Amino acid sequence: MTDRLIQVEDAAASLLSSLNADAVERTVIEAKVRAIAGIHGNYSEQEIQDISRKLEERFNITMALGTLFASEDYRPWLDAARGETDWYYWNRYRRLLGQQQLPQQVINGLDSITDQIVDHLENPNKEGEWARKGMVVGHVQSGKTANYTGLINKAADCGYKVIIILAGTLNSLRNQTQFRIDNGFIGMDTEQKTTIGVGLLSNKKKPAYFTTNLRDFKKTVANQIGVGIGDLKEPVILVIKKNKSTLENLIDWLKHNNPHNLKNYPMLLVDDEADHASINTSKDGDVATTINRKIRELLHLFDRSSYVGYTASPFANVFIDPETADDMLGDDLFPRDFIISLDPPSNYVGSARVFSSDKDLDIVRLVNDYEDYLPLKHKKDLYPEDIPDSLKKAIRVFILSRSLRLIRGQVDAHHSMLINVSRFTIVQSNVKLLVDEYLKEIRQSIINYYKLNISEALKNRELASLKEVFDNEFGQVGHTWGEVQAELKNSVSPIAVIEVNSSSSAEQLDYSRKNYPLGRNVIAVGGMSLSRGLTLEGLTVSYFLRNSVMYDTLMQMGRWFGYRDGYEELCRIYMTAEAESWYAHISDATDELREEFRRMKAAGMSPKDFGLCVRSHPESLIVTARNKMRTGTHVLRQVSLEGRLVETSILLSRPEIVQQNFASVKALVSDADQFGSKDDAKAGYLWRDVPVNYVLQFVERFQNHPASQLTEKRPIKDYVEWLATEGTDKWDVVLVTLAKGEESSIAVPVGNFSVITSKRKVTRYPEGGKDIALNKRRVASRGLEKAGLSGQEITKAENNYTGKNIPDYVYRGVRNRPLLMLHILDCRTDDNPLFEQGITAYGISFPGEAGSRRPQKLVEYVVNTVWWKNEYLEFLEDEEESEDE
Repeated sequence: MTDRLIQVEDAAASLLSSLNADAVERTVIEAKVRAIAGIHGNYSEQEIQDISRKLEERFNITMALGTLFASEDYRPWLDAARGETDWYYWNRYRRLLGQQQLPQQVINGLDSITDQIVDHLENPNKEGEWARKGMVVGHVQSGKTANYTGLINKAADCGYKVIIILAGTLNSLRNQTQFRIDNGFIGMDTEQKTTIGVGLLSNKKKPAYFTTNLRDFKKTVANQIGVGIGDLKEPVILVIKKNKSTLENLIDWLKHNNPHNLKNYPMLLVDDEADHASINTSKDGDVATTINRKIRELLHLFDRSSYVGYTASPFANVFIDPETADDMLGDDLFPRDFIISLDPPSNYVGSARVFSSDKDLDIVRLVNDYEDYLPLKHKKDLYPEDIPDSLKKAIRVFILSRSLRLIRGQVDAHHSMLINVSRFTIVQSNVKLLVDEYLKEIRQSIINYYKLNISEALKNRELASLKEVFDNEFGQVGHTWGEVQAELKNSVSPIAVIEVNSSSSAEQLDYSRKNYPLGRNVIAVGGMSLSRGLTLEGLTVSYFLRNSVMYDTLMQMGRWFGYRDGYEELCRIYMTAEAESWYAHISDATDELREEFRRMKAAGMSPKDFGLCVRSHPESLIVTARNKMRTGTHVLRQVSLEGRLVETSILLSRPEIVQQNFASVKALVSDADQFGSKDDAKAGYLWRDVPVNYVLQFVERFQNHPASQLTEKRPIKDYVEWLATEGTDKWDVVLVTLAKGEESSIAVPVGNFSVITSKRKVTRYPEGGKDIALNKRRVASRGLEKAGLSGQEITKAENNYTGKNIPDYVYRGVRNRPLLMLHILDCRTDDNPLFEQGITAYGISFPGEAGSRRPQKLVEYVVNTVWWKNEYLEFLEDEEESEDE
């Protein structure tokens, strides 16, 4: 934003701040802007609207405090110590956040949340030996670093003398984290020795440091400094990689340079990405165990220590990876003292807004033209001759989005594009060269033609292509092509294409204002280095061709999540239909799990209950399969099905099995019609009070796909039989049909009933295989689980939910009988049906409100790691690369 616009924004912001309101209406904001603009000169209507929108984002963003689980021995101490504490470090950091124009409500929320975390650590001034362990569960790119930077500032104020941050496994991530700590806590560029960030506000106190933003901890360097922790008045901070030799060197230096003092100093250890590099998640399990053991050894050097793990996924390995629940609870790093599940600020762009059933941003673009150039499965000797047309289009979108941001006054903002198509550095290098070559072609065309009138300029092929993309993607964003064309040269000129990986040709992903005072404009090509922890500032366009069978890997690869104030509708994500389907499924599953956390909190449950809830969640099966795949053995997992939906979302497609499963559905419909009570339902043909034995026969007959783990026969039958012993021996059964179909709909006779099939978008499973996977891994459409409920029950369920779009799990909370849903689906990968008479699937809605109480019954699933290993080992190796090959 230009100086003249910033002048008006700052003056209007000062007036709005004086209102002391939690939220300010747009009309009030706009009135203040117009009043200030009238004093300072002539401003266009577009400029007034841009300033007003930016202020609205600043003043109307909210942030809830999340959900906290504390152990029974929690004893509050912070309030009593507050008056005697000099909040120098925190107040300095808070002022910096204000200068960075973080919304006041978000700063206040961060203040409250970090107070909670500090209060659940131990009082650093408490005598004797103590150890506290906790975990913070956040969201990808949601401000995790800002959270623990606030935490360490407050911990330093309260009296913690040694602060250690484990910043992932990559040098690039450690360096980026160190620079943020330099800016938000130390107040000095630790490599250049210049004052930055909080240091520009005050440098009365200076934390000591033994790592810099280019150098990890080295024992020889620390020895040359010649001081121990006992020689320092202010807290000492170290930002280190989660690496075996680094941890060993630090432990050795602490032991031999501070032999008499460590027992006297309270230590805080912050484990960023706490679920990464833990037991059984790398190819070499012994190495992972060593890292885990070294973290524990580091903690045990101090008589007084607090450990806080940060993770972006509730499906964290600390809960799921141990062999048994007792092993999980007995692990030294289990967060037995507290767990906080954070809520992001209201302006956060996360998976729910992009992928969920309730998404409000249409920014995903599916690609299917990559196989001839960049196939998902490839070796390191792949040399693509060109890039797919979809990638060329994504590059055009990136150039156009920057033009639009320039028009909006975002002149000095960072602007980034991500290209993640391979784990191999040599392939990344080749792609980088091809992208750079194509960018130069576009740049030259723009320079030659952008000044011409529109009709003349559009005679150029590249400008005509840009105009076509603009019309399709940005025609409704409030700006004309003429405005965009005028900015094209300014947009494309500073864009650089860089390679971000561990190779010698790679470049630093540097966004420092010292080096880029007008913002950095970059297309970053990489692999794993771009997939975990690294932040791409101003990320606008992402091109993503990677496969994954792991929740945390997929979510971490989603660097497009975060904050996009002022340009969120300009962002685009290019990915495969399979990847989009997985993200949508993960998003809905995670949102449902976080809702369970709220119910658990209301029921007064503990960190132990939290861990057991995640561990027994049905979605833990896929995580278990990935983690244990290399063992080649069958793994047992206890799962709760109370209040859950299980569906055959992956289907076998061999003709004889399709026919057999259709016969199973037909037999159950006949039994239900003979022995149940037929009733009306919007969803289709409904039978009440169907005896349980016919349901059991159906589950036994239906041929299930091995990858559809939740519908494995044995545990389903065990749970159904247990429900029968508890008195639930009658079921609702619905044969789903549309009220009326389209001209292309398929009508299928099922006994005496005619079913109009539901169309479903599917992908081949696995990639390029013959079986099929349903989009979002869901079979039932929204609202179907109301079938069999009375109007009163539906009203009760919906009144208990406070959100806008009601998810189906709320209906399970009022259901008395299980609901078996029978589907005949018209599955398509394009416009043509894959099966002439459709394909059958089923789902079961089990009664109960998950999270409202401890599960009464767990059933045992067998995770067939041999099958998973045969199907997915290549993709597992792809995910496990801590450095790109």
